[in-house]
Amino acid sequence: MVTVVVYVVVTLVVAASLFALSVVVFGRSELLPAVEKGHTVTSLPEGPLTGGDLRDVRLGMSARGYTMSEVDWALEQAAREIDHLRALLDAAERTTARVEQSDSRPAPTSG
Repeated sequence: MVTVVVYVVVTLVVAASLFALSVVVFGRSELLPAVEKGHTVTSLPEGPLTGGDLRDVRLGMSARGYTMSEVDWALEQAAREIDHLRALLDAAERTTARVEQSDSRPAPTSG
C-alpha cells in the first residue's frame, strides 16, 4: 500500500514540475498582453472610417464567444455600406464644387 502512495506522490510531483517548467519556458501562450477589466483591445483609427478599417477589426473573445462567420459577415456588410456612402458623398462634393465654381464666374456682359 505504501508503494502505491509513493508512486502516486512521485507522479504528482513530476507532473507538477513538468507543468511549472513548461509555463516558465513557453509562457501562457497569449498573443496579446492581458488588458484591464472593462477595456478592450479592439480599436478603430481616428477620423473618418473606411471599409478597410472595419474589415481589419477583430473582436475579442469571451467565455461564451460568438459566431465568427456571422460577425465577419456583419462587418463586411457595414464596410460595403460605408464604401458606397463615401462614394456617393465624394460624387456629391464634386458636383457641388463644380456648381459653385460655375456660379463664381462673372457673367458675360453684352456690349
